[in-house]
Amino acid sequence: MKTFRRQLLDECLDRHKALITGRVLDIGGKKRNKRGSFEPVLDHVKRWQYLNIDDSTGPDFCCNAENIPLEDRSVDTVILTEVLEYLPNPRKVFREAERILSKDGHILVSSPFLVPIHGDYWADRARYTPVMIEEIVESSGLEISLIEPMGSVGTIIFDLLHVATGYAAKNSRSVRPLRLILHVRWLFRLLDNCFSYQKEYLNSGYFIVLGKKAPR
Repeated sequence: MKTFRRQLLDECLDRHKALITGRVLDIGGKKRNKRGSFEPVLDHVKRWQYLNIDDSTGPDFCCNAENIPLEDRSVDTVILTEVLEYLPNPRKVFREAERILSKDGHILVSSPFLVPIHGDYWADRARYTPVMIEEIVESSGLEISLIEPMGSVGTIIFDLLHVATGYAAKNSRSVRPLRLILHVRWLFRLLDNCFSYQKEYLNSGYFIVLGKKAPR
């Protein structure tokens, strides 16, 4: 069962798919065992490559994102979704992304906020507010063209229950009946719609579009 956050991320990527062009570097993405259901339109994509520290995912570059083995301005689109929370030095990663980004290129980022500890729990280290995201980005020679909160009360509750009755339950049978309510997804979507005006304070994270700073 897909979390609401993953569904919202797929929807955000789909809305901004026109920005995915030229040579694409998917940092933290998986060539094998992909997550989510987003399928980009590849008409304007020349090459799609993956950078990941996990060799089992079949990356084109098996290394961390602090030292990317690519030339300056050689990439038109950088995708950095659900990665920021794992980075020990996000400013260095964004400086590298700025270095390899072409003049008119874009960086698509997602950053979780009110979500459970997830993925490789031993490496999930941080949650960022918009203020902190802006500070990290601006110190790296980039600028934000969009920062959009993802989901609200319904998304948060659904995903908390999803984890509470899933991997956090450690196979406990006592919580299994609670999973039945997760099949009523429309109810949580309705909650999101009713409380959408609270997104500034209650959300599952942010979708961000970045570009190079315009020369002065």
